[in-house]
Amino acid sequence: MILHDFSYIVLPPRAGDLAEDVRALLEANDKAKTYRHVRDVAEANAAIARRYHLDDDKCRAAALLHDVSAVIRPADMLAWVDKHGLPTCEAERKHPFLLHQRLSRVMAEEYFGVADVEILAPIECHTTLKENATSYDMALFIADKLAWDQEGTPPFFDAVSDALNHSLEAASLAYMDYMVDNGLLLCPHVNWTAAQGWLRSL
Repeated sequence: MILHDFSYIVLPPRAGDLAEDVRALLEANDKAKTYRHVRDVAEANAAIARRYHLDDDKCRAAALLHDVSAVIRPADMLAWVDKHGLPTCEAERKHPFLLHQRLSRVMAEEYFGVADVEILAPIECHTTLKENATSYDMALFIADKLAWDQEGTPPFFDAVSDALNHSLEAASLAYMDYMVDNGLLLCPHVNWTAAQGWLRSL
C-alpha cells in the first residue's frame, strides 16, 4: 500500500466512516487545515450535485478524498511516481505538489477501498481537469476552487458562480480563463491545456 512507503505517516485506527477516517488521517499528520478544506469542498460539491442532479454521496466522497495525499511530502510524491515508473509532465516535475491529485486517487483506492470510478476519476483531475471531463469531474473541480483553502473570498468567485448558473462547463472554463488571463498558472499542466481547449470548443 502506498502509505507504507512513507515511515513518517501516522495511520490512526479506522472507524469505518469515510468522513471520520479522512479527518483522523489528516489530523494525525498535522493537516487539520486540509481537513477543514475538504469538509468545505464536500459541502460545496454536494450543493452542486443537487443543482445538477448528480449523486450527493459520490460528490461528498470525492470531495472528502481529493486532498488526502497531503500527508505525503511533495518531493516524496515525485520520487514515488518515478519509483513506480509512472509518466509525468513538465508541470509535475517542476511543481511536484501537482501530483497530489493522482496520489489521492491511489490512496482512495488502496487505503479507503473506493472502487467507484465516478468518485475516483474526479479526484485524479480535480486540480487540472481533463479533456472530455464528466459532470462529476467538473463538479469537484469547481467545488474545490469555490471552497478554496486560502483566506477570504477567491478573486474569481463571482465569475465562476455566475457561470455556474449556466452549466458546469461554463463554470469550469470561467475559472480556467481567469487563471490564464491573470497570469496565475505556475506552469500549465498538459491536462489543463487539453481541458481548456476542449471546453472552448464546445
